[in-house]
Amino acid sequence: MKSKVHIVYCHPSRTSTTHLIKEEYIRGLQENNMDYTITDLYGANFNCDLSEEEYLRENNNIWCKLSDDVIEEQEKINDSNILTFIFPLFWMDAPAKLVGYFSRVFTKGFKYGLDKKDTGTMKILDETNFLIITGSSFDDLRWDGKIDALKTIFINDRMAGKSLRNKMYFFSETTYEKQLVHNNKEKYAKIARSIGRKIN
Repeated sequence: MKSKVHIVYCHPSRTSTTHLIKEEYIRGLQENNMDYTITDLYGANFNCDLSEEEYLRENNNIWCKLSDDVIEEQEKINDSNILTFIFPLFWMDAPAKLVGYFSRVFTKGFKYGLDKKDTGTMKILDETNFLIITGSSFDDLRWDGKIDALKTIFINDRMAGKSLRNKMYFFSETTYEKQLVHNNKEKYAKIARSIGRKIN
């Protein structure tokens, strides 16, 4: 069966390196003849705020109907084999909209079960990719433990038990020195396109 990719993209600016990486990743998928869907969290003005009803549903088992935007996202995930997140680090975490996406979409009954015997309705994906854009250098992030922390948060926690393979790609030094940023944009565009072309 041919794989299908769902992309969750999160950045507010169309002039950013993150946007370029997203466009080139999609270009690689297209050259690879891969089917894909995309959720642009800023473009869709995705509501990242957990409502009181949603909070009570998750923590106190008080039933409430899932909203249409949450159901739509869950269906997109279950209709794919490969999930790709593309986002920058803001204060060493995903942007608020993506954090809210996990809070609202990875619900009880979907990402995990209503009880210990239930695993939820979210399928086990063949692969999850994280394309993470950073201002700091990769070596600096690795030296002080941030790379390991990001793996713990995104792979060991948020995707725990729901992906057979997990890959993290870091596109670093995209903020400060103008010439370096320019050079990195060209280099990272090629890398992102190559990642998309190798998806299978």
